[in-house]
Amino acid sequence: MPFRRPGFFICLTLVLKFQLHYISIVMIKPLMLIFALVFFSSCSSNQEERLSKLDKVYGYCDNPHRGISGRDYEVCKDKERAAGPDGIVGESSDILSIFSGLGGSQNATFINSDTNNFLWDGALQVLNPYSFKITDFDGGYIETDWILQSNLPNQRCLIKSHITSADLVSNGVSVKIICEELIEGVWYSSNQNLHEEEKQLTLKILNQAKILSNNSNS
Repeated sequence: MPFRRPGFFICLTLVLKFQLHYISIVMIKPLMLIFALVFFSSCSSNQEERLSKLDKVYGYCDNPHRGISGRDYEVCKDKERAAGPDGIVGESSDILSIFSGLGGSQNATFINSDTNNFLWDGALQVLNPYSFKITDFDGGYIETDWILQSNLPNQRCLIKSHITSADLVSNGVSVKIICEELIEGVWYSSNQNLHEEEKQLTLKILNQAKILSNNSNS
C-alpha cells in the first residue's frame, strides 16, 4: 500500500470541519431569525394587550403608556369625540358613491334644509328689483332694505318673505309687507292693511316657482 502523509488527513479533517461549520451557519441562522420574529411578535402582542387594558382605565388618548402628546393628542381627542356609541370612527364616505349603490347618483336628491329651491329662487326673482338686507337660505328667509319713493319721502316699506316648506306647495311661502310713516323726524308704523298686496306678491312667487319647476323638468 502507498504511504499517505499525515498532512493529508489533517487537510481532510479541516475541510470536513469547515463544511460542517458552513452547514450549521446556513441551517441555524434562519432558525434563529424565525425564533427572534416569533419572540418579538409575542412580546408585541402582549404589550398591545396590556395597553388595551390600560385604555379601558385611562382612555386611549389619555393612556400615559402610549405617550400621545401635542398635536397628536389633539387629533386623537377629536377622533374620540367623533366616534359613535361603538367608539369607532368609520372611514369617510363619498356621498355620491352611497347614492350610486342605491341606484345611481344621477337620481340622488340632496336635502340641505327645509327650503324649497324653486320657492326660494322664485322669491329672489320676484323681489329682485329691490336691494336685499337679509338672504338666509337655510332659514328660508328674505328681507329687503327699506323701499323709498322720491315722490313719497315720508313713507317707506320693506318686504319679508319666508319659505316654510321643502316641497313646492301653495302654502309653502308667506309674505309680509311692513310700512312706516315719518312724523316729526321719527318713523312710526303706518298700520296699513296690506293683506291684498301680500297676497299678490305670494301668488307671483308661487307662479314663478312653478315656471322654474316646469323648466327644470322639460
